[in-house]
Amino acid sequence: MKQTLGNLRTSLFLISWGAALSSVVWTSDQNLFINFGVVSFSIFLVLTFPHIKRQSLFIIGFLLFIYILIVREIPDTSSLIEGGNYILVFAGLIPTMGLVRATAQKLENVKQSQILLSKLPKESCGSGFQITAHFFGSVINTGVFAMLAAAMPPKSGFYYRKLVAESVLRGMSSSATWSPFFVAFVVGQVYLDAISAWIGLAIGLIMGSVFSMISITLLTHQLTWKKLQESIACLKPMLPTLLITMTLVVGSAIFFNLTALSAVIIVMPILVGCYLFTIPANIKPIGIETLIYLKQNTDDIVVISVAMLVGFFVTNSPDALATFHKLNLLMIPSWSVLIFIPLTMASLSLIGIHPVISSTVLLSVFTSSQLNISTPLLMQAHLLGWCTGTMSSIASLSVITCSTLFQIPSTKLCFGINALTTLIFAFLGGILLALMNEFNNSFV
Repeated sequence: MKQTLGNLRTSLFLISWGAALSSVVWTSDQNLFINFGVVSFSIFLVLTFPHIKRQSLFIIGFLLFIYILIVREIPDTSSLIEGGNYILVFAGLIPTMGLVRATAQKLENVKQSQILLSKLPKESCGSGFQITAHFFGSVINTGVFAMLAAAMPPKSGFYYRKLVAESVLRGMSSSATWSPFFVAFVVGQVYLDAISAWIGLAIGLIMGSVFSMISITLLTHQLTWKKLQESIACLKPMLPTLLITMTLVVGSAIFFNLTALSAVIIVMPILVGCYLFTIPANIKPIGIETLIYLKQNTDDIVVISVAMLVGFFVTNSPDALATFHKLNLLMIPSWSVLIFIPLTMASLSLIGIHPVISSTVLLSVFTSSQLNISTPLLMQAHLLGWCTGTMSSIASLSVITCSTLFQIPSTKLCFGINALTTLIFAFLGGILLALMNEFNNSFV
């Protein structure tokens, strides 16, 4: 019975994935597959809810508490249907990333990077793993942990594994400041216009790169230019593929006027399909790995879906928006908002409040106000908060996955050097954004 229900949930998830793809290609009301997908996805969520982990239940409970506190009414049937259509596209994200992750593990240039990483001297391994995680993680997100854990030398000691795990977490999380492949960017686009979101992403590319170089320099002992070159060399086999992938996704989003999520869930399966056409022997193993990934990551899609539904109902509720205007948060100076958002998200994450909760509330508050803040900078403040929040939070999937694969207790990862790093990055990054906003306002 348990296996039958598991297979049913997977089948419903795959149907929802197909419907999400069709909703991007054909947005017409005549596309009945969208309604079928919404129903399938709703049943999937209901069947999955009893099986999610305790910490995911905590996040969902907190989201529902926020909904009750702010909206204070049960949505009617038409609102639920509208909300279901709204979040359907999110059903395409997790399966697509699972497919990309399974494919990346089969690429020869990825295997070459793994070999180069395993040969790095221990005194400079942190920089190599962080740089590689920063770029690989920008596309496959938490999938980078499995790939880089496999690159560690056999029987590595606790200190080495902890050093590498912290470095990989910094690298993967910091790419959230500029990569369109993260849920963070999807959440941001819910509240901000597409152009501002993309400009905010471009700002993040600079901030993420500067953070990577500074943190590598300060946290890698006895780092020399030669050792840094050896670390960067680990990325070279895969760099052309990453650049082509990123260019195609961003280019498609801009050219066809798509959201980042829509571009990802359309372009990436096409690229994987082209790869499988050239190497059909990999169709079966990649398919199996993708299905395994779907069964192991159902918590993500439930949490994301509930968060997006709450965000949808909150932003479409006149009473909720009126409540936000009464909050004392709107009394703080405009220049401090860009510091307040990332620092608050990072601080709350340290006590177990996931960024999906804090970002939903903060973006709802500050995008409904009339504060004199540049929207691209507001987008980057949100991405910076998400980056720092997931880097060192006991409730973060990144920390949990990294802890398991590198065999390091999650508390050691959360409350070690990365905890201090996240707060400093959130604070200094927020100050930089505030200064940029003041500079921008002086010319408007």
